[in-house]
Amino acid sequence: MPYLHLSVTNALSAEEKHALCEAIGPIMPLLPTKSRENTMMHIEDGCSMELGRGGEPCLFLEVRQYKKAPEENKDAFVKAISELLEAKLGVKQARMYINLLELDAWGSNGVIRR
Repeated sequence: MPYLHLSVTNALSAEEKHALCEAIGPIMPLLPTKSRENTMMHIEDGCSMELGRGGEPCLFLEVRQYKKAPEENKDAFVKAISELLEAKLGVKQARMYINLLELDAWGSNGVIRR
């Protein structure tokens, strides 16, 4: 775990999606105990979304993670992933919303972790 759900207005090829997942991998350890190997990503591209006026590209990223991370780690993660998404997708950081959900329980391998 974690699980990242990215909704973006841009249309992406399968290769671009894979490259984005690979580029996010090195950022995941900014969140303690997280790595590319245990990160699941869901990318919804070509979404019909608008932020304010003007019709410029925008995105929403939801990050679900097991257990609470220190504030300084979350700050570093949001900064790094925002910069990466801007570079890879061309979406301005002012047109991104990122939501971090920290969960007390998570199920995997047939068991609940608490």
